[in-house]
Amino acid sequence: MYALIVNPISGNGRARRELPRIEALLRAESVPYRLYEAATAAQARTFARQAAQEGKTGVVAVGGDGTLFEIVNGMAGSGLTLLFACCGTGNDFIKAVHLPPDPVEALRVQLHAPLSRIDLGRMNDIYFLNVSGTGFDVEVLRQAEKYKQSHKGLGVYLRGVRDAIRHFRALKARIGFDGEEPIPQSFTIISIGNGQYIGGGMRCVPTAQVNDGLFDVVITRPIPGWAIAILMAIYVPGWYAKTPFVTRKRCRSVRILCPGMTVNLDGELVDCDEAAFELLPAALLVRLPGLPPRGDGLA
Repeated sequence: MYALIVNPISGNGRARRELPRIEALLRAESVPYRLYEAATAAQARTFARQAAQEGKTGVVAVGGDGTLFEIVNGMAGSGLTLLFACCGTGNDFIKAVHLPPDPVEALRVQLHAPLSRIDLGRMNDIYFLNVSGTGFDVEVLRQAEKYKQSHKGLGVYLRGVRDAIRHFRALKARIGFDGEEPIPQSFTIISIGNGQYIGGGMRCVPTAQVNDGLFDVVITRPIPGWAIAILMAIYVPGWYAKTPFVTRKRCRSVRILCPGMTVNLDGELVDCDEAAFELLPAALLVRLPGLPPRGDGLA
């Protein structure tokens, strides 16, 4: 039996509207389930933990990237299978695994796919599925929040970018990879990717693959505010990662020391002075057909 965990407010109520179609599909496919309707995204974590304790087969997640974040943190390490029926504002993770944007069609595809495994990231004691980082992207998320009720998808975050340019200053931190001693660096953005996309379709870590056992890290050097606006034109499709503005790294762990920083974890903001990232290979059971092939070249 699956736990069908729904955050009904995701996507300005889209999750609630799609729920009857999702339940109809599960009944048609003879998939037994129990419905858990979360009053908040955070309650989805409680329900996922409960599903693990009750020995459910897996979780069907109906919500956005924030709901996925909570569910993964509730079920990580449990051996449950996670299925995606994404109904949020950005739905960034499913872009990296090439699922259909329609949540019912995406779920139908997964129900007929074999079991497989993908990687998870962990920052300190917090799990993440997609992308983490700090710098300009954090300011974008803060500014974008006020547009989520009036706009959809990438438009929300492009407005956040516009407003963030007025406020942001480059950060200074000490950064180390794979156990090396952290060294001082200044940067505009550091993105640590298991997946590729943030902000409703910005391809910030274009080489990341969810099943290759490595993080892909992209560090953008300090640039003035007026240049950020120009950079964004090539940031959205991921072309910026081929420019001299960035340094790229593939690794299993990253350590960032920056007193007072805020870290973006799958769109959720966490304050800390030190962030220790670890890639957990093949840590999550899924049913995803056609996982991206392994490799590290830009597609």
